[in-house]
Amino acid sequence: MLTVEMLRANQSLNGLTDAQFSAIAQMSQNDENTVIGTRIGALHGQYDADVLDITGIKKNDGEKSYDYVKRVLNSYKSKADAVKTTNEELTAAKAQVADLQAKLEKNAGSEELTKQLKDAKAQVGQLQTQLKTKETELATAKADHQKAMLNMQIDNAFEAAISGIKFKSNFTEPVQKVLLASAKAEVLAKGTPDFIDDGKGGKALVFRGQDGNILNNAKNNLNPYTFKEMLLESSIKDAIDNGMQQNGGGTGAGNQGGSGAGSSIDLSGAKTQLEADKLIEAHLLANGLTRDSSAFSEQSMQLRNENNVAELPIR
Repeated sequence: MLTVEMLRANQSLNGLTDAQFSAIAQMSQNDENTVIGTRIGALHGQYDADVLDITGIKKNDGEKSYDYVKRVLNSYKSKADAVKTTNEELTAAKAQVADLQAKLEKNAGSEELTKQLKDAKAQVGQLQTQLKTKETELATAKADHQKAMLNMQIDNAFEAAISGIKFKSNFTEPVQKVLLASAKAEVLAKGTPDFIDDGKGGKALVFRGQDGNILNNAKNNLNPYTFKEMLLESSIKDAIDNGMQQNGGGTGAGNQGGSGAGSSIDLSGAKTQLEADKLIEAHLLANGLTRDSSAFSEQSMQLRNENNVAELPIR
């Protein structure tokens, strides 16, 4: 999002009034909210599909994604509680058997105690069978839960990776969706996703080959491949408008300083300053910069000046 502060920092916009700065910032905010809302909706839809595919539990009509996932997790918790309860009942039954055996030793030949012991042993056997069944159900539910969570993380990383990618104009939106789905499957076939400690208290997505080793990008100083780098080397590479991509190899977090922005962006389609600023913003985000970084502001201004954005109408 373009803020008033960012706009004021651009020397080529010195002639604008406070009202104009505020208007541009508000339009940028509204546009970003629309994009984010659309992305979140699509991501939730993918989450729902993943949960259904893995657990077999269907989403109720009108049920929110958050409530749906919560209900599925509660079913997993119920299975864990059932195992705990059965285990406690089994422990109590075994204690009863031990107690009856001790009493029989003191009262040899007691028919009533013998009958009670036989019933108690039968109960132990039943509870052991129940416990084994419930433990198997719990293990399956746990595996399903872990798989669902991993798929959600992967989907989230995929959405972040395709942000800023621009297709050539001859590829329609339906075709783009098919190409992206195919590229995603292609990437996941090449490397198994794994989330490792990033050294900053968070998790970083890497891809492991069949040998278990992390796949590294020779074009990016042998840093681990990012999702975007894998995608840009997949079957969609010829469909991408390279004017939106960084020259060279890396788009990873190690390139936050970003030296690849330059004048590689194509702003010929921008009719207004606002349109140009949105293209520049998307370009810098695609190159791994963050909006709150000084490099983002500096390169935004550089691209504006190099492409004479100030000569365009504001909107």
